[in-house]
Amino acid sequence: MWLRLSFPLITLLSVVTLSSAQQASGPNIVFISPEQIKDIGEQVTLNCSIANVKNYIVGWQKSNRDRTKESNIISLGTQLAVTEDRFQLNFTKENNSANYVLEIKDIVNTDAGLYECQILVNSTSKITKTVELQVRHPPMLLENQHTNTLTKAEGEDAQLVCRAEGYPRPSISWKREYNAILPIGGQTFVGNELRLNALRREDRGTYYCTADNGVGRPDTKTITLEVEFAPVISVPRPKVAQALDYDIDVECVVQAFPAPAISWFRNDKQIHNGGSYSISHTGSPDDVTTSVVKIHSVASEHFGDYVCKASNKVGQAEARLNLFEQDVPNINYSGLKWSNGGSSTKQVLVGHLFIIALTLLLATLL
Repeated sequence: MWLRLSFPLITLLSVVTLSSAQQASGPNIVFISPEQIKDIGEQVTLNCSIANVKNYIVGWQKSNRDRTKESNIISLGTQLAVTEDRFQLNFTKENNSANYVLEIKDIVNTDAGLYECQILVNSTSKITKTVELQVRHPPMLLENQHTNTLTKAEGEDAQLVCRAEGYPRPSISWKREYNAILPIGGQTFVGNELRLNALRREDRGTYYCTADNGVGRPDTKTITLEVEFAPVISVPRPKVAQALDYDIDVECVVQAFPAPAISWFRNDKQIHNGGSYSISHTGSPDDVTTSVVKIHSVASEHFGDYVCKASNKVGQAEARLNLFEQDVPNINYSGLKWSNGGSSTKQVLVGHLFIIALTLLLATLL
């Protein structure tokens, strides 16, 4: 339980200017403990010695290091203003001098800060001196203003940010997954902010920021960078041959993020699942989708050009491939199977294979 001060803070180590007479006979802080550096769980003793204390009220007040929050009163006079048993105030007075000794046991992270010894001269003036308590503790990464996933469009700039608390002040370093090379070069970068300019799709992936100060274990955070880019289509087999009455696959490979919508066209008409066609899409790492159209029992009307189209929020693309007829079934096609529509197809294939084998044998003998 803390009490809040109603009067404004005075600059660190500020001293109210008093008249010559007051300086000679007025109160003065003649000693305050130097900076203290402690580990969690240890005890600290802060001493403030006052000369010419008379009946002036002396107190301890705590504020955070950058004075961005309200200060907390710890003691007024000889009375503690906090209810925690970890705090103790020892007061001694001899002649017109006094010691106000503040003890804190079982130190925790939040005990770190500026401890100010104050002499309240009047309602608007006070004499102060300050000692800083630093508490060694492991680094702790703070939450970012954005989530752990950052999405940018290709060509844009990105700024990955990590900030950490800890004492000593933590150092922050960056790495990519699998120790891949950073877009700015090298495998590591030291600093709170990793700036990436003119993003490429190759820059997407997982980035790790690690805070370390030599106390306890380092703290690591994962940030996923997603780079949006328009579809890019490749066709593994731009020309595909097959005999009548046999199955065949035509396929295109699409790389895009976000995931694209993929459609197939034949003679400017979209192909759908059903009848002679079976369409499937298979996703794989690196934002790659393989789209396959299986054509069942190829007929003459199936020969010609097929167009694979892909689109997402960033853009669109298309690629063309050609299916043409050949007399001998495409035995390099892994999905080759016999048609149910012709009873002599197997014999035809065996006959073709026999002729090819016989030709090769005769060429060898001759």
